[in-house]
Amino acid sequence: MRRVVSVVALVVALAAASTALAAYQYAPPQQWSPGAKASTPYSPNWLANNFRTYGSGTDKSVTFINNWNYGWRNTKRGGSDYLETYPPYPGTFKAHCVSHSWFWGSCNVR
Repeated sequence: MRRVVSVVALVVALAAASTALAAYQYAPPQQWSPGAKASTPYSPNWLANNFRTYGSGTDKSVTFINNWNYGWRNTKRGGSDYLETYPPYPGTFKAHCVSHSWFWGSCNVR
């Protein structure tokens, strides 16, 4: 029985570790002002980019910027408390977030 409990505990710990490694917070929770922005390094591994805020009604944008003409791709702008976008195609991008108002929030990529 101890062996079963140990195996289950190990599986749960590994699942939690892999989930934690899958997410990367590139802008920690902070006070944002209009025009403030943050971004990640360029990577071919980003799957999604999100801007999480504490309360809705906050104007913000999330996007991916490609590494060949620096164009913004799949940009989303809105006021919900969670705004997410995805790369438009396989390639090398950096995740980027921009504030258009005052609020508390964070930007994350996975």
